[in-house]
Amino acid sequence: MKLTDIKDPSFLKNLNHKELKAVADEIRLFLIDSISKTGGHLSSNLGTVELIIALHYVFNSPEDVFVFDVGHQAYTHKILTGRISQFDTLRQTNGLSGYINYKESIHDQWESGHAGTALSALLGVLYAKKIKKERGEGIAVIGDASITNGMAFEALNLLGSDPNTKGIIILNDNEMSISKSVGSISKALTKFRSMKVVIKWKRIWQSILPRFILSFLSRVKRGLRGFFQRQNIFEDLGYMYVGPIDGHDLKGLIYNLKRIQKIKKSVVLHIITEKGKGHIEAENDKIGTYHGVSKPSNSKKIGISWSEMICLNLIELQKYKETFVVMPAMEVGAKFSAFASQFQDRYLDVGIAEEHAATMAASLAHQGIPVFLPLYATFAQRAFDQILNDIARSNHHVVFGIDRAGIVGEDGSTHQGLFDVSMFYLMPNMTITMPYDAKEASELLYYGFMLQNKPFVIRYPRGTVLYDKEKDIIEFTEIKPVWKILEKGTGLQMISYGPSLDLLKHVNEELKLNAQIVNARFIKPMDEKMLHAVCKTNDPIFVYEELANTGSLYPQILKFMATHGYQNKITSMSITDQVVEHGHYKDMLAQYQMDQKAMIKHIKEFLK
Repeated sequence: MKLTDIKDPSFLKNLNHKELKAVADEIRLFLIDSISKTGGHLSSNLGTVELIIALHYVFNSPEDVFVFDVGHQAYTHKILTGRISQFDTLRQTNGLSGYINYKESIHDQWESGHAGTALSALLGVLYAKKIKKERGEGIAVIGDASITNGMAFEALNLLGSDPNTKGIIILNDNEMSISKSVGSISKALTKFRSMKVVIKWKRIWQSILPRFILSFLSRVKRGLRGFFQRQNIFEDLGYMYVGPIDGHDLKGLIYNLKRIQKIKKSVVLHIITEKGKGHIEAENDKIGTYHGVSKPSNSKKIGISWSEMICLNLIELQKYKETFVVMPAMEVGAKFSAFASQFQDRYLDVGIAEEHAATMAASLAHQGIPVFLPLYATFAQRAFDQILNDIARSNHHVVFGIDRAGIVGEDGSTHQGLFDVSMFYLMPNMTITMPYDAKEASELLYYGFMLQNKPFVIRYPRGTVLYDKEKDIIEFTEIKPVWKILEKGTGLQMISYGPSLDLLKHVNEELKLNAQIVNARFIKPMDEKMLHAVCKTNDPIFVYEELANTGSLYPQILKFMATHGYQNKITSMSITDQVVEHGHYKDMLAQYQMDQKAMIKHIKEFLK
């Protein structure tokens, strides 16, 4: 059967082990070729091919519910459920999602782009089946890095303590999340692992020895292990623990999954996989370079990423003040490898644990340690309570780098950075900023660490900033917490912050408005002196923000105007109560009426 002929997974049940292996090889080759053209998550999907084939072979989706943690590793699942014809649109505007998506298939039954959610979702599935008296298993696939997340442990503890509820947990252990897994749980899993050389020998034995001898040796091994080995953490929590087994051995996977079907209590099946299997560079990647690959582009890249710009600034800042970085598993994505290698004693990767990272940062700050906490905007939301209570309420001097702020693009609705300003705005003592260019990034970071001592946010987008590492020099200058006039003019007051200001400049020029453009780089607290000056012109006011408008700068300006009795005509452009899906950044701007064309139309109607 050709991959393009697949409509649903039922065809797998008619295949023998040799034919299943051929399907796995074909899927792996397809993924390498397809992802190289569209971009997407490469290593994680190459590592789960055999697992997902085995799951669909043994179980019956959607009656048996598959819950994938994060969902970025489920491309094989998408292929087996009939979506291969859409792979040329992967992560493209109006195309196939790079994650599990409820709208795409009845086989997609848990949708989340944040790690550590699968076990809680599994419990929801299991209890729902009880209530509705439905048949079928609940199976969660979670990685060795995700299972260290606090939320995962809460669910793990609860399910293990319930003898009347059976859940199946597949622990996909590849020693990697996005970057290398960290912490004592990771080390404990390492002790459970069979060494790679043993797994390779095991593959040889399985190809040589008869099945009955292998079965006998397996029983002997389990008996010896039970006699000599202490219980592991999963058995202590109430689970039957099986493994570790080779996650690329289809025979072994199918055999063990069938065994697990017959067990009445909750089970953890520990599998060892190679992230990036079948792609030499991805297999040897130990820092996360091949976790996600970008679509090839013919356009010349100008400048460097905002993430790298912030890292370079922080490295240079060490000459003035030594800072500590708490990194929640995003070293590669946040471009902080250079800092990590230069300042190993002042850098700690805490794993996928944003809540822990925020509270640890608060404690460091309380002890007088200058601390930088980089978070993707979408992941900052996960630590809302810890940031509010442990940092903002108690006024601890933590500097946040809020990466991927604004519309992010291809990763979709769970990864858009649209809510951070609203979240931070309601917190006391919090300063929120966004730089327009490389120079302002240096100024704001210096201000956050050197010229104030409260919680401080510097947010920046996913794209690039003009900066030449060979020619340009980072210079820190003292600034005041005020707005700047980017372009002087009259007749219309245009207010925004960050790189969006360029959009305002283009529209001002195209419409020949001679408007005044104000850089509101300090989003909170607002520059009230400048706002008074703006309102006293009696000019109409236009506010542009690439984020959700509730709790953003615009309503604060409205409140200011109402308090002081200003009657200026005012309007705004922002994301109004919508979920932004996946697609190219420029396409998303156009789709949600946030691009230059929409701005021109909006301003023309506003000024009539």
